[in-house]
Amino acid sequence: LDLTFRDSTGKTVKLGDYFKSGKPVAFSLVYYGCTMLCPMTLDGITKSLKELELTAGKDYNVVIVSFNPAEGPKMAAAKKLEYTAEYNRPGSEDGWHFLTGDEENIQKLASAVGFRYFYDTRTKQFGHVSAIMILTPEGKISKYFYGLEYAPEDLRLGLVEASRGKI
Repeated sequence: LDLTFRDSTGKTVKLGDYFKSGKPVAFSLVYYGCTMLCPMTLDGITKSLKELELTAGKDYNVVIVSFNPAEGPKMAAAKKLEYTAEYNRPGSEDGWHFLTGDEENIQKLASAVGFRYFYDTRTKQFGHVSAIMILTPEGKISKYFYGLEYAPEDLRLGLVEASRGKI
């Protein structure tokens, strides 16, 4: 939680800043310039969260971190605008956080949550899985969801259980 990143405005933030509210966090590692899997992961998260009665910013936070150190706040801001517009709940924008960082902090974060990725020089793309994690308000991993579609009822239960600190 002490790792530092840059938010979509370019401000340096600690990952732990997003856990001070006492809310659980829907979390994912993607890269914003991805043309294949990452947009489908973000679409899946957004689609499922839209179906919940719980609201981002009020009941939980969404934290998305790019694992591509070449990406910066400008790309994060564009993704935040795109996905908060798709989520379409006025006032929830403060609950969505798109971050970028340096290679060292990205690698430490990916290792801490068990997320592996690699850069394929032949395709000039990253190889990785599609996953989201639900984190407790203390920043501990409560649940993993793999794939591209996440059952809304499972996400809701995951967020409720995480809010109670269940691992």
